[in-house]
Amino acid sequence: MDLGKLRELLEMELSSTELTLLDDDFYEEFDSLIKALKLRAESSKERGEEVDEQLYLAELSVAEKLVKEILKIRLHKIVDMAFEGRPFNLISDEKRLFSIIMAFIHREEIPAFEEVSIEETKEVEVTSDKRIFNAYILLQDIPKVLDERLREYGPFKAGDLVTLPRTVGHILVQREAAKRISISY
Repeated sequence: MDLGKLRELLEMELSSTELTLLDDDFYEEFDSLIKALKLRAESSKERGEEVDEQLYLAELSVAEKLVKEILKIRLHKIVDMAFEGRPFNLISDEKRLFSIIMAFIHREEIPAFEEVSIEETKEVEVTSDKRIFNAYILLQDIPKVLDERLREYGPFKAGDLVTLPRTVGHILVQREAAKRISISY
């Protein structure tokens, strides 16, 4: 792990409404990176290499800030998942956190800090004759918007009923610019 990987991960988390899939040892790798940077800074200080020490301390500061932002985003997404009741792309520590949040939401007893087993849900493709679409009623005028693949949608007027990719629709709902509805036929 390095700063480049952390920046890339932050960009991926920012550009998606879903949790980015991480290696199960992500947090351990981050801890190792922090320890290594601290050791390098201390070692440089002992050798009297002030410039190297300052560089390692600056790297340490940037790494901590990047992970702090990644954690904020991931925690927000985990809370959203808990309200929806569908865990996806969680790693071990996050699974425990998810179970605690679920218990809190449902006013159940908070589980002890032991291994918690959470079965992740997967996207299910509808194979019956009855198709279900996510649609959105727009609450305000929306100019053209782009999805993650840079496809354009819009412009739309307040009151329009539209079908949009889930990622775009989710953002509009979060910003209270649209209301999600389900249509079945």
